[in-house]
Amino acid sequence: MAVYKRTYKAYAGRLTPEWSRFTVLSRYGFASLFDSRPFTAYAILCCVPFLLGAVVIYVMNTPSVQALLNVQFGEQFLIDRRWFMIMLVIQAWMGFVLTAWAAPGMITKDFANHAVQLYLSRPLSRTEYLLGKASVLVTLLSAITWIPTLLLFFLHGSLRGNGWIWKNLWLAGAIVVGGLFWIAVITLYSMALAVWVKWRIAATGLMFATFFLLPGLGEAVDAILRTHWGRLLNFPYVMSLVWSRLFRFTEIQRHGSQYDWIPLWAAWATLLGMCAFSLWLLNRRLKAREVERG
Repeated sequence: MAVYKRTYKAYAGRLTPEWSRFTVLSRYGFASLFDSRPFTAYAILCCVPFLLGAVVIYVMNTPSVQALLNVQFGEQFLIDRRWFMIMLVIQAWMGFVLTAWAAPGMITKDFANHAVQLYLSRPLSRTEYLLGKASVLVTLLSAITWIPTLLLFFLHGSLRGNGWIWKNLWLAGAIVVGGLFWIAVITLYSMALAVWVKWRIAATGLMFATFFLLPGLGEAVDAILRTHWGRLLNFPYVMSLVWSRLFRFTEIQRHGSQYDWIPLWAAWATLLGMCAFSLWLLNRRLKAREVERG
């Protein structure tokens, strides 16, 4: 049939509300990630520390189970703030691997194939595009970091009783703030790398290089200049310093842990500066048009 003989009509269906249009990108982002069996298997693997932690909490708070299994826990093994911080750290690093896997694949294809211009030609702003992509990472990372750790906190509190939850409610706040801050840092940084590097493997490699090779450069700076400020390049160390203060570790408890080499304000400034730099990179690269220079 000839084109001029066709009758075209405008779309008359239900429109997506403006405030939730970014969720369209989120929905397709989740679908594309979980189409991969290895990614799905790793996402399930991230739940293992939570399950093991739940078993440990139940056994330690149930004398009958301890008698049945013929196990005893000494005073050196306690479920306290250090235990919850370790759980959060384990989950956070598993989330880092998941981010290095997922983030580049969601964004690099859009830039490599010039799909960003098509997205932004729709009634979708740059902010909504970023929200759609970032919400996928934030949801996944929340599901494997602070949410399971917080569930372990309430499980332990319910088994302990005697108002344990209310006495240690600050610990729940430390878990939430520490987890969300970590998520913000790696989400923004991974997206900034993805929009500038059009090759997925290269973007993933740069993420690992930043978190595992830059600390070596910082050690070299410390050795040459005889200072400790080079540790600001060690992002895992800086994040550990922030976490240790959120979980209220005193000077005596942190003695020998090498967390006092740089001040706390410098650690916060480094991580916040990393977030600001990532946003600047995203703002520079994410545009509705692209000029090709021959």
